[in-house]
Amino acid sequence: MKSSVVVLSVLGLLALAGCASSPPLPAGMKIDQFVTFQCEGGKRFAARVAEGAQSVRVRYEGGFELDRKDAGVYEGEGFRLVTDATSANLFHNGKQTHKGCTPAA
Repeated sequence: MKSSVVVLSVLGLLALAGCASSPPLPAGMKIDQFVTFQCEGGKRFAARVAEGAQSVRVRYEGGFELDRKDAGVYEGEGFRLVTDATSANLFHNGKQTHKGCTPAA
């Protein structure tokens, strides 16, 4: 009985470790492939996530690389991209520039 509890506990920890090693991709993004996002007010930007989801490259008024700071949060060069399961929001120097962005059809 004790051995089966230990085995199940170890399997559970291994499963959690596997999940922690691969952060989920931000909403609608693809690894190494730019996706265009349509935002409120007709604004747009394109973004792609790097292998391992540790950075995001954004094309908007030029291009810039954002480093992963937290789950769904990427920052760099004065820009901040905040994503969740359904949308993305882009900020520049603390001001929101793109709101309610979803992958364009």
